[in-house]
Amino acid sequence: MLGVAAGVVGHELKHRVVSGLSTGDKLGIAELKTRIEQAKVIAEGFGRLKGAFMKAGQMLSIDASDLLPPEAIEILSKLQGQADPIDFAIMRGVLERELGPERLSLLSELDETAVFSASIGQVYRARAFGEPVAVKVQYPGISESIDADVDLLEKLGTSWLALSRRKIDASGTFEELRTMLKLEADYERERYYLERFGELLHDDRRFDVPRSVPDLCTPRVLTMSWASGISLSDWIRSSPSREERLALARSALDLYCLEFFTWGIVQTDPNFGNFLVRPAERQLVLLDFGASVEYDDDFRTQYVELLRAVARGNRSRIAEHGIAFELMDERESPATKELFVDMLLNAAEPFEVSAQPFNFRNADYAARSSDLVRRFVTSLRFSPPPRRLLFLHRKLGGLFQLLKRLDVELDLAPYFGQMLAGFAPRTNSAQPDRD
Repeated sequence: MLGVAAGVVGHELKHRVVSGLSTGDKLGIAELKTRIEQAKVIAEGFGRLKGAFMKAGQMLSIDASDLLPPEAIEILSKLQGQADPIDFAIMRGVLERELGPERLSLLSELDETAVFSASIGQVYRARAFGEPVAVKVQYPGISESIDADVDLLEKLGTSWLALSRRKIDASGTFEELRTMLKLEADYERERYYLERFGELLHDDRRFDVPRSVPDLCTPRVLTMSWASGISLSDWIRSSPSREERLALARSALDLYCLEFFTWGIVQTDPNFGNFLVRPAERQLVLLDFGASVEYDDDFRTQYVELLRAVARGNRSRIAEHGIAFELMDERESPATKELFVDMLLNAAEPFEVSAQPFNFRNADYAARSSDLVRRFVTSLRFSPPPRRLLFLHRKLGGLFQLLKRLDVELDLAPYFGQMLAGFAPRTNSAQPDRD
């Protein structure tokens, strides 16, 4: 971790020296080169570190997509699906310990080359009971290292906050990250949500969810039916037609509305590696449910009330709801509270009737949004990132970036109307006790 930090800082210092000697186009080229080199350092280092560090890199590849050049984002995006794989001999040890010789013998044609290498584990192709399957194997010791990894990230973050002279208690943010990583490392819990989403989407032909193979599942091994398709990133790069892009964009938006406003269960990881596309069927395949979170009725009620205040443009009510919802500390200055309101009103612009159909590649909107967010964040003195919304809004941010990459224009007014109408109260489900 210190090596990664040193590499990033080293490139930054070099850039500052070069910047002092450059002008015009040369300065822009130097800036681009520095960001690309920093992205390489982060992608290579975090890809080796796995766990919390790789997850941080994945979040950066999505959350910083409007701040870093496309070349740097392309490098960081490798962390979303393929990072440096761990040798199969090590991963086979996990399989042997988890499944035992009898159950392991049920797997045949096990390909020793990982199909995916992610932050928590690797996926292999095999056959079981005569059918092709995907076997997700957790890295050895990854669940035991989460506390230490997050502690180190928190120390680094706290040090940065101290240097910035901000009185922000970010412990809740890191605790949320710690909790989410532990949930993602529990493959029994993920299997529960794999089956739950499969039931919820069973009759919706726009989506497909693999089926688990219970006899070959443990807390550290998750075996499911093999899902064919093209990776989401590769499909976008294949230049699909406008009609195809619009269909997938609508499916992604509809899915989010179902998750939050109908079911109260959201798969909060927008990593592109979690999805496949079947162009012929116009179908989106959902692969990973480790980051699934259930939101209770009280939380969703507060969320909808905030949306309604934003829709009405009532500045004082927006600020009050923001503080009550723990999005902002009440000790913040009046100027910061005004920026908070401006930021939320700006976030609602794409849903205004006059903005339809909204172009997700609207450069003016993106520039104004980035400027407002930057000014708001730099003005904060007491407010940490809102832990209750951390992963929900990570999902929303990833969804926005997906629609931007799809280069589509959509009429968003019906979606906002659905959001403002409220939600269906969630029925009790037999969710795992550990959730």
